[in-house]
Amino acid sequence: MTDISGQRFGRLTALYHTDKRSKKGSVFWHCRCDCGNEVDVTEDGLLHGNYRSCGCLRQEIWKELPGQLHMVDGTCVEMLEKRKHRSDNTSGFRGVYQLRNGKYRATIGFKGKRFYIGTFVDYQDAVQARQEAESTIHEGFVRAWYSWNRQAEKDPGWARNNPLVYEIQRINGEFQVTTNMKEKELLK
Repeated sequence: MTDISGQRFGRLTALYHTDKRSKKGSVFWHCRCDCGNEVDVTEDGLLHGNYRSCGCLRQEIWKELPGQLHMVDGTCVEMLEKRKHRSDNTSGFRGVYQLRNGKYRATIGFKGKRFYIGTFVDYQDAVQARQEAESTIHEGFVRAWYSWNRQAEKDPGWARNNPLVYEIQRINGEFQVTTNMKEKELLK
């Protein structure tokens, strides 16, 4: 055990070690946060940077988040722009998964709804269909939002009277987009 009493780790100052140990054998240290709260955290957690506050830092970040993100009908513009491949994805591509019969199903989510794209024998066909749907739905929505936002910044009164409309329907196997933004505005 290393004596870390008096050392600072983010907002936490280590005061004294306790008799408690984690499952991995790491000693718990009693710490005081800059906000005044006191917490017990593992030495490993402090040394590896897993703990930087009593939890007040996380709460502050969550309070600031709504001002930094742009939500439209439950869809976050920034999340669509910066989508990443998830490490727990088993098929290798977001929204494409293998069925028990060996075929591949492609789906896409938007505004809290899941849209069925199709079922495919070939994995690459499913991926291509998913990418086309992303282009139509996600990328189209992001373009529409930026176009709407440019207009809204110029004229806030216009923005109040003209909220962004971007709706998706699947008609005869094709995704149909309904929006109040003109096509030429989306290309800017």
